[in-house]
Amino acid sequence: FPVYLGALFRFFFASLFLGLLTHVYGGWPNLSTWGARKDLLFLGFVGVFLYNLCFFLGIKFSDPVTGSLIVAANPAVTALVSSVWKKEHSGLMRWVGIVISFVGLLLVLSRGSIQSLLGLEFHLGDLFIFGASICWAFYSVKGREVLHTQPVLGTTTVACMIGAGLLFPAGLAEWMMEGPRSLGFLIAADNALVWLHLMYLGFFASGVAFLFWYQGVRALGAPRASVFINLVPVFAMLISIFMGKWPAPYQWSGAAVVLFGDYITSRSGQPKAAS
Repeated sequence: FPVYLGALFRFFFASLFLGLLTHVYGGWPNLSTWGARKDLLFLGFVGVFLYNLCFFLGIKFSDPVTGSLIVAANPAVTALVSSVWKKEHSGLMRWVGIVISFVGLLLVLSRGSIQSLLGLEFHLGDLFIFGASICWAFYSVKGREVLHTQPVLGTTTVACMIGAGLLFPAGLAEWMMEGPRSLGFLIAADNALVWLHLMYLGFFASGVAFLFWYQGVRALGAPRASVFINLVPVFAMLISIFMGKWPAPYQWSGAAVVLFGDYITSRSGQPKAAS
């Protein structure tokens, strides 16, 4: 299935699901000011559009376990973004945790090869997923700020709608460039399972997950909430083993180092904003 078209339909289904919930329960964000509109545009552009451009390309050229281990460094990336972008003061132990997590990340990106590390020879798919992780960090930090004045459900809905709208030109261009993959390909009966997968990505892996994520960010703050991303590689590795593919030694080692760094980062306390 075309990459960008898949991302487009994922958030099209997510927007339908979240839009229905927002219509039933209320809570649309207030867009009466330019600042509010700009904030929502930022969330949709960075957290949905850019994130998915990077993530879908990355997962196409990488593998799920390696991708999930890169995502596992997200607490450290988020803490770094919070410190640099929002000028939050981080203690020594938090910086130690960030450094350890990035060491584990480099181990994963180099796939355990010293030559690759010294020569900066990283896999293209892995770099795209790391780019997605950076986008998610900015999305989380900015999202916490926006949710001080905007409702969780409506904010998530509008961000998904904006992201889907921005993905439309990329998906359309990709579809037109595919040639043989015409409308007949998209509606073919043997692609029914693909459409079910896309609906799952939209309704559950996007709609429900985004809603729960923002609830957690609002309650815990972006750095602490991002620690729960650590469960992604755990489940990815378990599913990989269940499907008969054991993770490579560098993946086990990278997971241990990244998660240890994340543990130190999360235990070092919430940073305070600069006065």
